[in-house]
Amino acid sequence: MDILNLLERIEDIIEDASKFPLSSKVMVDKEEILEVINEIRLKLPDEINRASWVAKERQRILNEAQSEADELIERAKEQQKLLLEESEITRQAKIYANQLIQEAEQKANEMKTGAYNYSDEILSKLQEKIREINNIIEENREELKNM
Repeated sequence: MDILNLLERIEDIIEDASKFPLSSKVMVDKEEILEVINEIRLKLPDEINRASWVAKERQRILNEAQSEADELIERAKEQQKLLLEESEITRQAKIYANQLIQEAEQKANEMKTGAYNYSDEILSKLQEKIREINNIIEENREELKNM
């Protein structure tokens, strides 16, 4: 059972609880609520581990992108050296090699940017979910305190 289901369970407990006459207050089973909160506490490390995995995956993607970029740049430089050795074609070879290097660097930058954006989007969504969960927990704790 994930955290959102546990929070829904708390909501159900509160919604199904007996109401005090002429008030919006309800009477809930303390043990039942505490049990669900403890389950949430147990599940939170999973969410944190998931965030850690996303960060590691982000780093892996960045490393992979950097490796590919370095490889592209190295191949372009090697090709540039070979082309420079020829006489008449030398000028055109320099232009072509520089273009390859630029394209490789541009592609490397695009790959890095894509990896950063992807990682940021995933982390942002995860952060928002954790924030929502935290808000719900705090609201529920406040309700419990007010009883």
